[in-house]
Amino acid sequence: MKATKRTVAALMAAPVFLLFALQSCSTYNLKTADIENQLVTGQFTEASKSIDANKFLNKKRNRLLYLLEKGKMEHLAGNYTESNRLFEQAYILIDDQIKTNAGQTVAAKFTNPMAEPYKGEDFEKVTIHYYMALNYFFLGQPNEALVEAKRINIKLLQLNEKYKENKNKYTRDAFSQILQGILYEGTGDINNAFIAYRNAEEIYSGSNGSYFGVAMPEQLKKDLLRTARQLGFTEEYNAYLKKYNIKAPNSTPVAPTGEAIIFWENGLAPAKDQIVATVSGAGHFFYATYMDEGEVFDILLPIPLGTNVGTINAIAIPKYRTRPSFYNKAALIVNGQEQFFETSQDFNSIARRCLKDRMLRETVDLVVRFAAKKGGSALLAAIAKETLGDTGEDLVRLGADAAGALTEKADTRNWQSLPSTIGYTRVPLQQGIENKFVIKKYGPNGIVDNDTISIPYGRGLQIINYFDLGRTQVIPNQNTTSKPVASKAEPISKTIAEKYDKWIDGGNGLSYKVSYYNTNKDDIQQYGKKIVFRSDRPTTITYVITEKPYSKDLKVVTLDEYEKLEDEGKTDNATYMLTDKITPGKEITGWYPYIHKNPDFYVTILKVEP
Repeated sequence: MKATKRTVAALMAAPVFLLFALQSCSTYNLKTADIENQLVTGQFTEASKSIDANKFLNKKRNRLLYLLEKGKMEHLAGNYTESNRLFEQAYILIDDQIKTNAGQTVAAKFTNPMAEPYKGEDFEKVTIHYYMALNYFFLGQPNEALVEAKRINIKLLQLNEKYKENKNKYTRDAFSQILQGILYEGTGDINNAFIAYRNAEEIYSGSNGSYFGVAMPEQLKKDLLRTARQLGFTEEYNAYLKKYNIKAPNSTPVAPTGEAIIFWENGLAPAKDQIVATVSGAGHFFYATYMDEGEVFDILLPIPLGTNVGTINAIAIPKYRTRPSFYNKAALIVNGQEQFFETSQDFNSIARRCLKDRMLRETVDLVVRFAAKKGGSALLAAIAKETLGDTGEDLVRLGADAAGALTEKADTRNWQSLPSTIGYTRVPLQQGIENKFVIKKYGPNGIVDNDTISIPYGRGLQIINYFDLGRTQVIPNQNTTSKPVASKAEPISKTIAEKYDKWIDGGNGLSYKVSYYNTNKDDIQQYGKKIVFRSDRPTTITYVITEKPYSKDLKVVTLDEYEKLEDEGKTDNATYMLTDKITPGKEITGWYPYIHKNPDFYVTILKVEP
């Protein structure tokens, strides 16, 4: 009799436990609402701290999600080295193939797949490399940036090759080819830039001029024609003129000595939600329909043999919910004319397509989860029949089925700090002045917001990343880093500009030259300085680069010590020394840049050793 009571108590407790599981299981978007609010208002440092404090993100099973969100937040805050450190960890985690232990598997089958480790959508796995490429470029490492940009399409191919059926439609990324072309141009490699632009054009042409909802940018056509003309590829140049019905210029255009590519990240990518379809099974299939974004979809799942489908059935399907962007378009005012940003990546279209393709492959998981819950229901019903009779069996089966339906949840985790779209435009820069541009952004109900960005002149090609994740620039007294372009850096004069990119004799068979790039640090536009050495003998050199003449009062420390001082706000009158090994006959680039507000530079050799 005592055993009977314990059994009945267990039966009564089961639905209560399952209902409790439902109450404790909200969507990932709701669990991180405070982080999203900080994100759209440009409070990136605060958002990064909130990620660290979020209990859900700090669960072991959500490690990848933590790295993705934290890495993006550090990127937005201008902490490019830290951002890449986090993204590299995410890349390694993905490459090592995230494992699910037995306990997590059981929990996922009886409750919902959020009990398993988050493994990321395929497009998220490759977008890591886009931000790593930007980070490296902003750190003055264009070659490393190129490596990351190339990884995007390589990784897409690798991911798709492992799927035997229902392969991804998203197999190539046109935007990554455009990015490669830009980066190649930034290093002066016009031949490979042309190849990258041509690859992008082929992706668009192979999809009737539009790829995942994005029309081929006019800027891509211009870049393709310009690089073909620069290389003397007359046949290709004329073919593209004819293909796109473009009139050839009367004379060869004079190329500007300095240009900027401005990327515009607008809005936020869709957030995952769910649809729970509750119907009765019939025959050998579980059938339901649901609507997503105005489109009707069917669910047709085989009912496992021997499964009593019961009275109440539920299947939870993940779906993406659009988070509307405040702005629908934006333009840069160039010479009094509007030059619109052209969309080059639409994460709304890509995310939905990747999710649909994955769900086709994972139908078996839905079936197993469905069968596992029905199996649990049957077990409880069998115990009830033994102790309470036929009526007890029916009641418990109904209760267990209802509880199973209530606890049926989809995995609503996704990388939510990604933008909705990325657009870009290209502008020439004038030497000797600070180039100021007005950005006009068009919102709902005729709203037009203006913002001004300042871009110091720099030879070659530079990249600027501009963010409008919300309507941040009209928030009163909001000091944000959402637009990492500022006018606080000293403009570079002609005298200082002439010091760069010239070989200087350092004595003892050693010579060097310094180049610069524009970067953003602490919400201030600054100058990154990189040095290249060459020597006629094997040499180990220790040196510093300063923005003012070296003095004995300057505190010189190691890079690690300097970073600690930086954290403490004690870097005034301090700098770090670097050591590089020089091989005869080779040009060796210093392994770490110097970042200064002042464009001027002074190289001091502290030690030369054989």
